Amino acid sequence: MGGKKMEIGEVLLPGYRCRCGHEWRARNNNEKPRVCPKCKSPNWDRPFQFRREKI
Repeated sequence: MGGKKMEIGEVLLPGYRCRCGHEWRARNNNEKPRVCPKCKSPNWDRPFQFRREKI
């Protein structure tokens, strides 16, 4: 291909991350997802206000 080598690297894709740790790409880029597809939390885009301590 023209004598020029193609480099191998990372491609960054826009997506979302839930507070449960799940990452995904939305089907429709025009709207923000309502719930996390894994944990079904409607608060996926908000940080935890309180964390319970494990005893």
